[in-house]
Amino acid sequence: MRNFFNAPNLFLICFMLITGIPSQGQDAKVQEFQKQLETALENHNYGKASFLSYEIAKIFVSRNDVSNAIKYFSQSASYGNKGEEPMLVYLAYQRLGVTYMDRKNNSKALHSFQKALKVAREMGKKEFISDGLIDVAVNYALLNRHKRSIGHLEEALALAIQIENEPMERTCCELLAEYHQLLGNDHKAVEYTAMIDKINDQKISEQKSGEQLKELAEKVEEADAEIDKTNSLLNRQSQELRRAEDNLLAVKYSLEATEGLLKSKEDSLSTAREISKNQRLQIDLLNKDKAISEMQIKEQEARLEHAAMVRNFIILAVLLAGSLVFVLIASYRKKIEANKEIDRKNQKINSSINYAKRIQEAMLHTSDLRDDLIPDSFILFRPRDTVSGDFYFISEIKSWYDPDVVIAAVDCTGHGIPGAFMSMIGMNSLNQIISQGEAHSDQILTTLNKTVNAALQQEATGNKDGMDVALCIYRKEKGIIEFSGAKNPLVYVQNNELFQIKGDVHPIGGLRKSKKKGDLKKTFKKHIVQIDQPTMIYLFSDGYQDQFGGEEGAKFMSKRFKKLLLEIHQKPVSDQKRILEETLEAWKGQTKQTDDILVMGIRLDNTMET
Repeated sequence: MRNFFNAPNLFLICFMLITGIPSQGQDAKVQEFQKQLETALENHNYGKASFLSYEIAKIFVSRNDVSNAIKYFSQSASYGNKGEEPMLVYLAYQRLGVTYMDRKNNSKALHSFQKALKVAREMGKKEFISDGLIDVAVNYALLNRHKRSIGHLEEALALAIQIENEPMERTCCELLAEYHQLLGNDHKAVEYTAMIDKINDQKISEQKSGEQLKELAEKVEEADAEIDKTNSLLNRQSQELRRAEDNLLAVKYSLEATEGLLKSKEDSLSTAREISKNQRLQIDLLNKDKAISEMQIKEQEARLEHAAMVRNFIILAVLLAGSLVFVLIASYRKKIEANKEIDRKNQKINSSINYAKRIQEAMLHTSDLRDDLIPDSFILFRPRDTVSGDFYFISEIKSWYDPDVVIAAVDCTGHGIPGAFMSMIGMNSLNQIISQGEAHSDQILTTLNKTVNAALQQEATGNKDGMDVALCIYRKEKGIIEFSGAKNPLVYVQNNELFQIKGDVHPIGGLRKSKKKGDLKKTFKKHIVQIDQPTMIYLFSDGYQDQFGGEEGAKFMSKRFKKLLLEIHQKPVSDQKRILEETLEAWKGQTKQTDDILVMGIRLDNTMET
């Protein structure tokens, strides 16, 4: 099918979308568009039909004819889907949502905005996706479903940060602060209010930087003026030297004339010697005067040569000094600009990493949720860098009585920013899997593996990144724990005896080929632990036991780690966390932290329930 958005039609679309249609002659324009719509449908030109329906709907909106506007916006979306014109489909659903909002029909508005968001995701346009997430979040809020709003706003904020859209960042933070305040999450409201202040402060800082650059430019201009002044002084001195040279030449010419005169006198004296011996003394005297004059001339020439050497030396020294000053000033300017550029880049990088840390911390579950679901527990979470490739996950699966609790400790490939990206994929995937109703530990890991494979396109790209997971489901009503592991184990202590259940040998993500070519085959086992007595369970990544330290600079190792857990398992959970931290610091000493560290400890005791 021919695409309706060729160059002439695209120009017409942009012009009409921007300018609209004048109020005069709207009835005639609607009739004309409807005839063109019939022709387009007869020719199966659904792209043009979608555009014409959209324009007719806009006219009805301007006339407050809401029913017809809704009808034609809906037609525009339908025809756009047939004609494979996602931009028109997105615009139709978006305007349809706005129209329903004007009629206070927030449920239908939400449904339309969700469709627009879906199309934006298919197009991959981050700015449209962020706008769509905000529209959906606002409508959830209008329906008093503020918790649903927050998730969409957090995703919109992350996209706004990626595309560096400052107004959109500010809007997301303002709405998040408002909705957290309504939900009673005062500390989160304060956190997002602080983020708004930081965005404003950053803008003020950029303005100040501009003023400082202007002041530096003025100082550079003053330095240039001083250089010009110095050059002018050097020019004047050079002119004076040239005048001195001219004077010396004049003296030389005068001496040459004197020499000619003396020679003439000598000739006269020779003639006179034959005439009179009495004049011989006068001739001898004149000869002596001549010798003296010659000596004076030689001395004068020597002085002229010396003066010329001094003059040339001074000129050369001045030129060298000027060149050196020019090079030093240019080098100094370049060094200042390079240092400023490095500082700006470092500040921007550090700001982005700290922002990523706040986003990651916001996505990790809060202590309030942990206190509600597993109150007698601790989490030791220590990223190696600002952001972490390890993360912990706590969620609930609704049941008739007490909810079942999903607990996971996850170690993603890498650490720092690459690990943080993987952790974002893992958190979002687990939330989606739990919300879709997966309720068994082995099924959750199997679905998570497929989700990671799809998200990283690993079958096509050969990407091998993934994550090691230890995941439990605590079923309080049944008094059991379900456990499944991807490489990471479950450690638990009952009756002063430590037990370990190993995870499966393959991780989440990466490719595992079966004998049949192209067949992905990766499953996980489900293990059951009875909680019929006081039990302490531990989930962890490999960061703690892989930490280098001690007197010989060796790893802490799994054996020493499990021995420590057995020694402290009966202590209160707060004391267990403190002991683990103190032991780690003593072992590590001056050695740098090797990897991200995560240890979770949960005390379960169904025997105390009545």
